[in-house]
Amino acid sequence: MIYKIYLIDADNGISLVESTFKELKKVQDDIITGFFNAINLTIDVIQEAMVKGRRVNEMDRVLQSEDSIIFIYYHPLSRILFCSISDADDDSEKIEDVVHKIANRFWKKHQSDLKNFRTTTDKSRFQTLIVDIENLTIGGRIAEVFPKLLIVKGVLEKVLSMGMIDNFDLQVALQCTGRNSPLKISRILNKKQSEIIPILQKLEQLEIINI
Repeated sequence: MIYKIYLIDADNGISLVESTFKELKKVQDDIITGFFNAINLTIDVIQEAMVKGRRVNEMDRVLQSEDSIIFIYYHPLSRILFCSISDADDDSEKIEDVVHKIANRFWKKHQSDLKNFRTTTDKSRFQTLIVDIENLTIGGRIAEVFPKLLIVKGVLEKVLSMGMIDNFDLQVALQCTGRNSPLKISRILNKKQSEIIPILQKLEQLEIINI
């Protein structure tokens, strides 16, 4: 689940909007520290490029750890950083997609408000974006992936005997309870997540699981 979405002005580091879906766990301090370190480094890179007269194009940064995914997107037209902090279990591609959608919605709705903010520092008009963020992220759950087994174990064993899946495919399928993410399944089976994803895709194509 996405914990937080931030909009941060890359010109001065001021937070324009903060949307919270779930409070961070006991690792909150480490995650927040890592998040703002990444933000500061990104702003430094942008500012250095601008000082040297170089054009700064859109920029994506993904920082993954055992506990979280931090995603940072720089939108060059607005000069705003659109950022998220989410569970390590979330699908990073879906996070990237929804953060880009939030950036486009912000630019479409608040381009004139952004000009006003940079003159007056009034950021109250941006608060209406929180509703859009909630809708676009489905309350922070847009990137959750919990595969669910569609057939009973007996039928699954028959599929195995037919040679359509192998023993490891079977073990992966049995972990698809609707409560385990691909990352959690990889940890349960002591495998890399990159080894689990193709198997889940195969099982979905065979209509054994639903993702």
